Amino acid sequence: MKLLRKLKTAFGIRVLHAEVEPVRIRKGFNFNSAESVGIIYLDRDEDFYKKLHEYAGYLKNEFGIKTVSLLGFVDEPEKKIPAYQQHKLDSEFITRLNLSWNQRPATGVENFTSSDFDILIDFSDGNVLPLNFILKESRAKMKVGMRGRRAERYCDFILNLGEEVSADIFVTTLNAYLSNPKIK
Repeated sequence: MKLLRKLKTAFGIRVLHAEVEPVRIRKGFNFNSAESVGIIYLDRDEDFYKKLHEYAGYLKNEFGIKTVSLLGFVDEPEKKIPAYQQHKLDSEFITRLNLSWNQRPATGVENFTSSDFDILIDFSDGNVLPLNFILKESRAKMKVGMRGRRAERYCDFILNLGEEVSADIFVTTLNAYLSNPKIK
C-alpha cells in the first residue's frame, strides 16, 4: 500500500508541476490593507485547529479584515473525521474522499480556489500535495508560504524560517511582516 501511495504522490507531483497556473492579479498586501484572507492547513489536532480559528478571529478584530476563510485537509477517511472538524461558516475541510487518484482535490475546493483573496496563507508544512494543488490553483492576489518547501514556487511572499518551524513561530514572523503598514 505504501508503494502505491508513493507512486500516486510522485505522479501527482508531476501533474502539479505540469499544470498552468491560473491568470490572476498579483498585488502586495499587508493585514492593514487586506479585506479578505484565505488560510489552508493540514489538520493536525484539535489544539492546532483551535489556534487557527483564534488567529482568524485575531485578524478580523485587530486589522478589520472582513473575511477570513479556512480550508483544511484532513488526511483521514471520511469515517474517521474528528468531531471538532465540523463545517462552520468560513471554515471547510476536505478528506481523502475528495481527492482524485493522483491526490488532486476533485471536489469541495471550487469556491475556495476561485475566491479572489487579497492574501492566501499556507499553514501546512508546504509539502502536502493536495494543498499544493489548491495553492497553485488559487486566484489569490498574494500567496504566502515558507522557504524550502514544495509550495515555495507558487508563493509571492516567502518566509525563511529554517527546517523545523512551529505554528507559533510562523504566526509571530508572519505578523511581524504583514502587520507593518509600510510593507506592500
